Amino acid sequence: MSIYLTSKNIDLGEDDDFNVIIHRKDAERIGVKEGEIVFIGFGEIELYADVIETETKVQEGQIGLFEEIWKAYKIPDGSSIFADIPEPSRSLEAISKKLLGQPLSKEELESIMKDIGSRKLRETEIAFFVSTFFNPGFNDEEIYWMTKGMAESGDSMSFKNIRQGEEVVADKHSIGGVAGKAITPTLIPILVSGGLIVPNTSTRAITSPAGTTDILEVVMPVALSKEKVYEVVKKTGGCMFWGGALELSPADDVIINVERSLRIQEFQKVLVSIVAKKISMGVNHILIDLPYGKGSKVENVDDVSMLDKEFRKLFRKFGIKCETIKRLIKGPDGRSIGPNSEIRQALKILERDKERCIELEKVILDMAGMIFEMTGKVQNGQGKKFALNILNDKRALRKFWEIAFAQGATKEIHSSEIKDGRFKADLISDRSGKVLRIDNSALVAISRALGNPKVKEAGIFVHKMPGERVKKGDKLITIYANSEARLASGKGLFDINKLYKIK
Repeated sequence: MSIYLTSKNIDLGEDDDFNVIIHRKDAERIGVKEGEIVFIGFGEIELYADVIETETKVQEGQIGLFEEIWKAYKIPDGSSIFADIPEPSRSLEAISKKLLGQPLSKEELESIMKDIGSRKLRETEIAFFVSTFFNPGFNDEEIYWMTKGMAESGDSMSFKNIRQGEEVVADKHSIGGVAGKAITPTLIPILVSGGLIVPNTSTRAITSPAGTTDILEVVMPVALSKEKVYEVVKKTGGCMFWGGALELSPADDVIINVERSLRIQEFQKVLVSIVAKKISMGVNHILIDLPYGKGSKVENVDDVSMLDKEFRKLFRKFGIKCETIKRLIKGPDGRSIGPNSEIRQALKILERDKERCIELEKVILDMAGMIFEMTGKVQNGQGKKFALNILNDKRALRKFWEIAFAQGATKEIHSSEIKDGRFKADLISDRSGKVLRIDNSALVAISRALGNPKVKEAGIFVHKMPGERVKKGDKLITIYANSEARLASGKGLFDINKLYKIK
């Protein structure tokens, strides 16, 4: 039975599960129970949400909306909300069909993406769909239609000619899995300073200690509205924001939340996710970072070659120029791991600090050089030098803070002002030799135990990197935590044989 309810905006913070609170008597009238999905409508807005029943939090005739709903969709308190049982989803039939190994049509894949993006499907049902990436997987035609459907499941943006005569819209994206990166916060200001339009959207961590969003929000707001993103890009030439704050490929954001709880990702899903996001952002030139090696997300060189081929092929179908950088990883990209540590590391490079991480800077300059050359900003062979000049004269540092202030930052923060947790412990080497490799997955496990990515000041500093010599009694890593309990959890994972290969 469909009924109209009066909205009551609940100020309990954001709720990623899209819940609404309904009085038990109203739930009975509609015909839904706690945990089931209800369809709600307000004007042209149509949403699906999980039901929480109550006898006290809202009165009969009211519907409680969490901030995730009323704030995102601008629903005033006291609005008339239509509520009803949702129609049966045809997507469930399609997911069942895929689980049985049958291919899906364009219409079926578009329907699944639409229903995921509108939250018509439950998390458990989405988890079943995610499992089909592993088995039986998808063919090229299915990947194309799924990517298109995911990109079209929400809003799209266009930055061509946002500055007169500038048609190139560039970006960089990594498949992730490497600790201590802080690449994007340093790279984007370099690219923008070099004359490129770069609207960079990032995510929170799924399988790493800190995603780019987790790192950036230490010093600047990253949850921006669509209008604010356009304003920042028009003013500065670039932007670094959290894609989850907008309705860009919302189906992907919902799937990412499921993946985060499962702590898994699959290569085809990574491919679809990244390409869909870049389509919705109007990017036409992209560099894909493909790190691989033992302990990283992609360990096998054959797998990274497959991803290289598939990214180029899928981007080409959507008219986007794609280059890739394949990097054999023997340890973390930088010496600092964790949100505070990584943004401090990025700022040190931009500030040209004497103690900056040279290993990380080399990676950033390689990427910047490739992007400047692929977009035609400089001649082949001149990109890296061009990028280094931008770093050395601190144009990139000034651009970083210009973007930060345009996004809403109120204070310029020096790298020395960003602190680690006050509790710390060292892992001491019990042998001498040369560091051949550091296992990224072991570093991730420790950082998670310390509280990353939510605990910003928790993290790891790596004293000995691959290629360096170590003596018995030397510090290998130092961990930082905001409590003794968290520190103990991190120390409990100290295992030199698992972390380091020293010979």
